[in-house]
Amino acid sequence: MSIVKVNLTDIKQQMNATFDLFICSSSFEGRCLSIANNINVDKIKRALILSNIEPLDYVKDNQAKLVSLFGEKGQIIKTSILNPLLTADNFQKSITTAINNGLSRSIFLDITTFTHESLLIILRLLRIHCEKIKITGGYANASEYSSGDDVKHKWLSRGIGDVRSILGYPGKIIPSRKTHLVIIVGYEHERAAGIIETIDPNSIALGFGQSSSATTEKDKDANEHFMMLVEQMATSFSNVNRFVIPCDNPRGTHDELVAQVRKVEDKNVIIAPMNNKLSTIGAAWTAFENDNIQLCYAQALSYNYKSYSSPGTQCYLFDL
Repeated sequence: MSIVKVNLTDIKQQMNATFDLFICSSSFEGRCLSIANNINVDKIKRALILSNIEPLDYVKDNQAKLVSLFGEKGQIIKTSILNPLLTADNFQKSITTAINNGLSRSIFLDITTFTHESLLIILRLLRIHCEKIKITGGYANASEYSSGDDVKHKWLSRGIGDVRSILGYPGKIIPSRKTHLVIIVGYEHERAAGIIETIDPNSIALGFGQSSSATTEKDKDANEHFMMLVEQMATSFSNVNRFVIPCDNPRGTHDELVAQVRKVEDKNVIIAPMNNKLSTIGAAWTAFENDNIQLCYAQALSYNYKSYSSPGTQCYLFDL
């Protein structure tokens, strides 16, 4: 997988091709507009704008901006944080309808502001229905998360609801085997702790992002701070394996995860991708290649709607 980092203002020069479909997520984050505001809308034939129905009061302003940007080309697809089946059903209907209408040569997928669960569901469905379609991915970075807060007080979400396997990634869990949990740690240490407590694995591996590969422009040391907090919560495990992933390279994340899985081939393996969306693609890729692996997700009870992130100035473009 090739990946190139460009300024958002240079996207038009980098992407001069026409795309049959542009797929993005409307979000409470201003970053959901970063790529859409910088592409050539004239070269997009159809835009599928996925929008979560639960936090609609926080999402509706950016949703309206995306609808205005794409005009008649835009279509709102209702998704749900609480009901992944609704997300899967509605997206599958929209993508198959688009393909049946001849929009099947090229897709641009803006992964920036999907939830990890929604992104993984979409990647699975695109793999099923769009195997021969050229798909270009884009990820707009953040200048800062939990904007304005110091490292020790940053937060993205609070509380956890269900901890569940992600639709399309059930794995092959054998009850007689021990369970090994792999967490790719992000800022949400409370959710990571909830996953550990709920799954109650026999062994654990914690991956954190290299500061040198961080896609955020500020507080690059935050990854290590939150890794330390998760490690403290995992002190009951006699041997916690610690490894490093590149935050800006899905292939690198994939390779590190494959190495981790090889160490525990006699166990059930569950992976919780909780860092950025580029590393989440690496987790999906790992599960695509090994259907024994289960991917899991912890639903948050509340989000930092007001200052979740500040838009950055750069974009990562890659071929899916």
